[in-house]
Amino acid sequence: LSCGAIISGFHEALSPLTIMFGAIALFETMEATLCLPYMMREMKSLTEGHIVAELMLIFAFAYMIEGASGFGTPVALGAPMLVSLGHDKFGSIVTLLVMNTFATVWGAAGTPIWFGLGNISGLSEDDFVEVSFKAGVCLTFAAYLILPTLVLPILCPVQELKKNFLFIILSLTSVMGPVLVMSFFTYEFPSLIGGMLGCIISAVLIRFRVGLKEYSHPTNERHLKISTTSSSHGLVSSLRPDDPLFAAVQNNCDKNSDDLKECVDNDEDVEEEHSPENGTDASISEESYNVDSKDVEVLEDADQVLASINSVEAALGPRKSFAEGYLKELIGRTFPIWGTVLLLILTRVEQIGLKGLLIKRSPYFEIAFGTYGKFRLSASLVFQLIDILTHPDLSWKYELLYVPFIIPFVLVSIITMIIYRSDLQARPKEIFGTCLVRLKKPAIALLGALALVQLMIKEGPAAPADIIGTVLSQALKEGWIAFAAIVGTLGSFFSGSTTISNLTFGGIQEIAAKSIGTSVSSMLALQATGASAGNGVCL
Repeated sequence: LSCGAIISGFHEALSPLTIMFGAIALFETMEATLCLPYMMREMKSLTEGHIVAELMLIFAFAYMIEGASGFGTPVALGAPMLVSLGHDKFGSIVTLLVMNTFATVWGAAGTPIWFGLGNISGLSEDDFVEVSFKAGVCLTFAAYLILPTLVLPILCPVQELKKNFLFIILSLTSVMGPVLVMSFFTYEFPSLIGGMLGCIISAVLIRFRVGLKEYSHPTNERHLKISTTSSSHGLVSSLRPDDPLFAAVQNNCDKNSDDLKECVDNDEDVEEEHSPENGTDASISEESYNVDSKDVEVLEDADQVLASINSVEAALGPRKSFAEGYLKELIGRTFPIWGTVLLLILTRVEQIGLKGLLIKRSPYFEIAFGTYGKFRLSASLVFQLIDILTHPDLSWKYELLYVPFIIPFVLVSIITMIIYRSDLQARPKEIFGTCLVRLKKPAIALLGALALVQLMIKEGPAAPADIIGTVLSQALKEGWIAFAAIVGTLGSFFSGSTTISNLTFGGIQEIAAKSIGTSVSSMLALQATGASAGNGVCL
C-alpha cells in the first residue's frame, strides 16, 4: 500500500505541474510578443505616477492573474511592475505577497478547491461551492480591514491614503464585490472575474479621477519622466533621484542621446529650491545624482536597461489615438488575458455543454501493465491508472483537455505567437524551454509533497490523517475551530501553496469537524482561508 500510495502521489503531481507549465508559457509568451510591456505602458500612462492609483490597479491585476494561473505568478509579474514604476524593491515584493493572500483560494481556476480538497470522499460540487462562499466572506472582510491599514502603507504615505480613501474603497469594492457574489455560485471564477472587473472599473475610476486627489511627490521623490518617442504619448518611466538609473539617464540627457527623444527635468520650483540665489547649498542637487559604490553594478547595467526600454518602445511604436486604431490594438494586445478567461468560462460552465465532453471517461481502451495497474485512455483524452499495485483503492486520473493546461494556456499562447509573430523576441522553442527549466525545482517539491499526502490519507480509519484528526479534535473539542485556520497557514508556510496545504490537511480538518459535530464545509473554509493567508509568509 505504501509503495502504491507513493506511485499515486507521483502521478497526481502531473496536474499542478502542467497547470504551472501552461501559466508560465502564457506569460513568457506575453513578454516575448510585447503584450505584457504594452500593458505596463498603458498602466503607466493611465496612472500618471499617482501612487494610490498604481497600487490599486496592481491589486486588481494581480487578483486576476491569480485566478487565471496561480502558483506565485501574480507576485512574479506584479512586483517587477511596481519596481518599474519607481517603488522600493523589497516593499514591492512584500506588498504583492500580502495582496496575493486575498485571492489564492480560487487560484488557477479554483485548483485549491477542486484539486486540493478533491481527495476528501463524499464532497460534492455543492460542497465545494459552499466552501467557496464561506471562504469568500472571510477574505472579503479581511481585505477591507487589512489592505488600506496594513498593506498599502508599506509603499504609500498614510496621508495620501487618507486623502484618497474614497477611491481606495471604490476600487477595492470593484474587486471584492464581484468576488463575493461569484463565490456563492462557483469555486472556479471568483478571482478571475473579480480581478478582471476590478481592472476595468479601477481604470475608469482613475481615468475620471473619481475619489482620486492630486498627488504631489515629495521633493526627494520627484519623478524624472522619460519619453522614448517623439510623440507625447510615449512611454513614461518613473525614476526617482535616489535611483541609480537616474544618474545614467541624466548622463544620457547631457549627451543628447538620440534614443531619448525628450528628457524632462524635475519641476522648476525644485531647481529654484536648490539654486544659489535662494541660499540653498547647490551641492545637494549634485549629491542627489551621486551614486554610491554599492550601486556600481546597477549603473553598469543602466545603459542596457535604457537600451531595452528603447528597443521595446521602438517595436511597440507610439501610442495610438482612437482614430489611429487604439481600441483595436488594446483588444489585440490584451487577448492573452481575455482569451484565457473566455476559454475557461466556455469549458467550465456546465450549461454550455463542453465540460461534460471534456471529462468523459468512456468510451475508452485499456492496457494492462501487470501489477503496476490498468491504464485507460478515453476518447476525451482522460488518462486513468486503475488498481495501482493491485490495490483496489488506489487509482489516478488526469483530464488532459479539462485541466487548465492545453486549454486555455497553451492554446492561447500559440494563437498569440501566431498573431504577433513579427514581434516575437524569442523563438517558441526557447519559450517552452524556459518553462521546463523553471519547473525543475517545483517538480521536486510537488512530487515529495503529493507522495506524502497520499501516504497520509490512505487506508481509511487507519490512515495517519484520520488518526491525527480524531486525536486532536477529541483533545481540543470545540477549541479546534480556533486552530483550524492556523493549521492551513502552517501548511502553506512549509509548502508554499494553498493547494498543497489543502491536500495535506483537508482530510484532517474533515475528520475533526465530524468528530466535534460541526459543519465540514465551514471547517474546510477555515482551512482554505488560513492556507491562503499563509502564502504571504511561505518559505
